[in-house]
Amino acid sequence: MDAGVLLLHGLFEHKGRHQINFDWFENLGISPHLIDLPGHGEDTIKKGHIQSWEDNESALKKGFESLNSFSTKILFGHSYGALISVYGVINEVVKPDYLILTAPLFKDNYPKFIRSLSKPLGKIAPRFRTLSPITKRNLSTDRDVVSSYFKDPLVFRTFSFRLGSEITRIQDYVQENISNLKIPTIVLHGDNDRVCPIDGNEKIMKLENVKFIKVNNSAHEILNQDTRMFVLSEIHNWMKDNKII
Repeated sequence: MDAGVLLLHGLFEHKGRHQINFDWFENLGISPHLIDLPGHGEDTIKKGHIQSWEDNESALKKGFESLNSFSTKILFGHSYGALISVYGVINEVVKPDYLILTAPLFKDNYPKFIRSLSKPLGKIAPRFRTLSPITKRNLSTDRDVVSSYFKDPLVFRTFSFRLGSEITRIQDYVQENISNLKIPTIVLHGDNDRVCPIDGNEKIMKLENVKFIKVNNSAHEILNQDTRMFVLSEIHNWMKDNKII
């Protein structure tokens, strides 16, 4: 089948950390495409900041154009990238045929008082920054992955209240409108995820077009630890069931 996939990375990281997933799809005969999201990557001046969610919409739309020549279009989003993906599909910013989500950022672990501050500070002090919730304990169960992450010069550790307020707004919007997600979707999430708690999936997992898989004994990065082979196997089987491969 003539298929292409656009891969969207998570918050604080960059497309280079998903080269391993790029290679996996390529080996399956699916043409992979990677982009750095706004506020991320080596070409970004203000890391962890966007002017508005429209920045993400524009980046998603432009990145998805790389799939125009393929008869089957797949959107793959991890964490923050998954939130952007679902919002984009619900609002028809892009129209993929299939959706793959890992550890989606439908819920976060920020204290309520910080979340309550994000909206007003996002308006009056949009560039003020708060700390990343990612630690050496909650990212991955693989020590080498954790070490590499915290040494990566393109990984950053703070983000603006503007970005935080936009994430909160979109999380609420997605939860309220998740029933508008109609395309075949697979969601995989670690049961011990302390970055994006698994119970953020309570609504999406009830949709008939969604296959939800809980990944046991797993931290946030389910594709960057010993659960990788299980997760890839489940995605592979789902793609076979949908005749993508």
